[in-house]
Amino acid sequence: MDLEIKRPEGKHSIVYVADPICTWCYGFAPVFEKIREKYSDKIDFTLVLGGLRYAQEVESFTEEVTDKLKYLWKEVERMSKRSFHYEILNNRSIRYDSEPGSRAVITAQRLNPKISFAYLDRLSESFHAQGKDPNDFQNYLDIAQELSLSPEEFKEVYEREETLLETRNDFNYGYILGVTGFPCLVFSDGIDRGILTKGFLPFNEVDEILSDYFRSIGSF
Repeated sequence: MDLEIKRPEGKHSIVYVADPICTWCYGFAPVFEKIREKYSDKIDFTLVLGGLRYAQEVESFTEEVTDKLKYLWKEVERMSKRSFHYEILNNRSIRYDSEPGSRAVITAQRLNPKISFAYLDRLSESFHAQGKDPNDFQNYLDIAQELSLSPEEFKEVYEREETLLETRNDFNYGYILGVTGFPCLVFSDGIDRGILTKGFLPFNEVDEILSDYFRSIGSF
């Protein structure tokens, strides 16, 4: 007798692996927001910080680095129609480092899990579209306050050693999930887990992938 594998009842899950200094993540953010809005009744969405640049991979804003970024930003601008603040690429004091900003997102997530995506989006936008230093702690506090978090609590949690460890654990978890590029959506139905999308895709393509899946299991 054949045994039928039944999918667990309840919501499926998507892990969104992204990074606040990732340009493609910035471009993809409005797409992901629309996906969350449409599928909020079917999917639980969680955030994992990717670690685009950290430890030995941190780079200064040398002319070589910023020339590459300028080319990348123009490509993402063309694909996503999001705006960019190119003048910041002339600031040689900037360090292209994921850890401080990711740590700020983890801090916001610990204080209020419901705003983790909003905090990530605002931090990414402040860098790419407003030309703010992605490592500026005052900017982290300003965004926290905009999202109704206490600056004093934010500072205290950000400075905890456990928050730094949690940030690095997120970076490692992305690799465990098999993520090699950002943004990335990792889908799970309770039995199987795998990478759903990697890199920038327009809304209609991600929507079609999810719609086809839910139709296939008679849940759309």
